Amino acid sequence: MSKGKFGFGIMIGAVLGGLAAMFLTPKTGKENREIAKKKWSELNKALKTKSKEEIVKDIFGSATKESRKLYDLSQKELNSRLADLKKKYPNIDKNKYLDTVKDVIIRLQDEKEATTKRLSDLSDFLKSRWDYVSDESKKDVKKVTGKKVN
Repeated sequence: MSKGKFGFGIMIGAVLGGLAAMFLTPKTGKENREIAKKKWSELNKALKTKSKEEIVKDIFGSATKESRKLYDLSQKELNSRLADLKKKYPNIDKNKYLDTVKDVIIRLQDEKEATTKRLSDLSDFLKSRWDYVSDESKKDVKKVTGKKVN
């Protein structure tokens, strides 16, 4: 794995970890806002060290207008679907997460920017983030509840 992909993975993992923690734990709104604030701060820090161009280039190999648009759409769609999923299920497991990624990729096939290669690269990246997202959400749950999550 290249140094750039690793750094990008850390950044996205932190964001997705925060989102997963919000979706996977029964917390008050105040606690969720505190976690979201912390994750937003981490994202801002990561974005200051790595540009969107670099992030997109790490995933797709080049930062074209089309690849940037596809990346933006994937993030918006994934976040929206995870929020909807949380309304139905109190805990999002790996299978639900992977199914959500698959649904996002299927939805993005209609975009003119979505070549088979780009969708494949994006899918691989999003799927590879589950372990990191899961670990981050467990850390966040422990911070909020004081209990270790298996």
